[in-house]
Amino acid sequence: MSRRKAEAERTREAILDAAETQFLAQGVSRTTLAHIAAAAGVTRGAIYWHFEDKAAVFNALLERVRVPLDEIVDETVLRLGNAPTQCLQGIAHSALRAICYNLPLQRAATIVLHRCEKLEDDHPRISMITQLSEHSKAQVEQLFEQAKLSGQLRQGLSPSSARLQFHSFLIGVCFDWLQDPQQFELADEYESMVDTLMRGLMVDHAKHHV
Repeated sequence: MSRRKAEAERTREAILDAAETQFLAQGVSRTTLAHIAAAAGVTRGAIYWHFEDKAAVFNALLERVRVPLDEIVDETVLRLGNAPTQCLQGIAHSALRAICYNLPLQRAATIVLHRCEKLEDDHPRISMITQLSEHSKAQVEQLFEQAKLSGQLRQGLSPSSARLQFHSFLIGVCFDWLQDPQQFELADEYESMVDTLMRGLMVDHAKHHV
């Protein structure tokens, strides 16, 4: 990589780091490009060199933490894909463990779930954190399909409905904990929470700690 390209990349990352700090401190809607530029020690022109507008900054910030979420699903499917119940439990464990210990992901999720005031019609979309990617969504639903075929999915529950409930449960746990991480130790609780989730979705759920 050329020196000029490396410097441009460092500037881009500095802008995103500054945006993250400002979004956490005062919310997305109240943060301006001037705030971000001042925090990053760059001009607004430098921001426009890298990003079209604040929405582009926001989306790029979330893109930095999107890949780990996909990797959680892919790695678990690769490791446990022939055992759908254990695989789904492993995905849930890994996702909540990441929220506990992956600080960049934790900060991004906090911004999305608690710092996005929907005050503007053109407010940046937040789907990159609050929804699984299409790739991971298909993977998780396929696991529920496998569970159904093997008689493990609770009767009357479709794979698509199970995937929705699985996702909503995990988002709900994250939303509640990130409001005030001091209210309880998620690291101590997430395994039993996932057990509760799986008992609701599966027949004769066996406890497998991943």
